[in-house]
Amino acid sequence: MKGSLSWRRGLLVLPVALILCLVIYQAFTLLRSEVGRYQTELFLDHWQQETEASNSFVVDASELDIAIHGVESAIRQMPENPALYVLKARVLERGRLSGIDTENHSELEAWQSAIALRPAWPYSWSDYARARSQYSLIDSEFEAALLHASELGPWEPRVLENGALFSFHYRGWLSDELQAELDNSYQRLVKAYPHSARQIAQQYQ
Repeated sequence: MKGSLSWRRGLLVLPVALILCLVIYQAFTLLRSEVGRYQTELFLDHWQQETEASNSFVVDASELDIAIHGVESAIRQMPENPALYVLKARVLERGRLSGIDTENHSELEAWQSAIALRPAWPYSWSDYARARSQYSLIDSEFEAALLHASELGPWEPRVLENGALFSFHYRGWLSDELQAELDNSYQRLVKAYPHSARQIAQQYQ
């Protein structure tokens, strides 16, 4: 009788123990991911401060390598987190702007992963279009990204600003549909953020 009760208690305790182990594992995974994310964000903040202090600032290759490994470590722990792919794309962008070869870590692929995980987020679409433009990829994928960004975030500041820049810079290169959408986006920028609209227009006068 006692043996039977002990066996039943064991069966009851086993699921609790499994759940506890799962919770501990998930907490540990989240902690490791957060360490990598935090480390990478510290580098980005530092680089931004240095850029604001000096226009000639370039990212140190060794720092970039640490930041990339940090965010990739975070992604391995939390591969379904779109914000981590955005973080990776921004790190790779800083490396590219500093003339560091990052071909083994695709900036565009990082944006594509962020979009796939959170397709309704307009900023990822807009920033992906901007990244493609910096690689001189003014193609159907670039246009589709801009259209998605405008449709999903018609009043979002960075979406409006990017749209306005592309509206002026690539006029004559874009499809009629996209040009019309970007012109409408610029008019929204004029209404919502007139100072930004004037600054952008002055660049192309």
